[in-house]
Amino acid sequence: MAEFGGECPADPLPCEELCDGDASCPQGHKCCSTGCGRACHGDIKGGRGGDCPKILAGLCIVSCMADENCQAGEKCCKSGCGRFCVPPVLSPELALNPNRTIRSNFELEIPVP
Repeated sequence: MAEFGGECPADPLPCEELCDGDASCPQGHKCCSTGCGRACHGDIKGGRGGDCPKILAGLCIVSCMADENCQAGEKCCKSGCGRFCVPPVLSPELALNPNRTIRSNFELEIPVP
């Protein structure tokens, strides 16, 4: 059998035990098999403002579980079978005044100068 140059790409599924049963996951998540390990899957209530971009579908990377695992200005977004940190798509209110912060799903807070 002939060998060709180059390297095979890394398996995108996390082959790690990232959870140990549903109780080890954030509220509303389940500890699910990834095929070669386990990871928490589900929706997290709360988090940071903005929406996840649509281009993430199909990427099987788990690099965060909640917005708080990401750097400032990023959201932890689902990608079908994974989650990772990306800059959010901001709502029109936040895009026009980036100094505002979201306190809950429907409240905006404007800092006092």
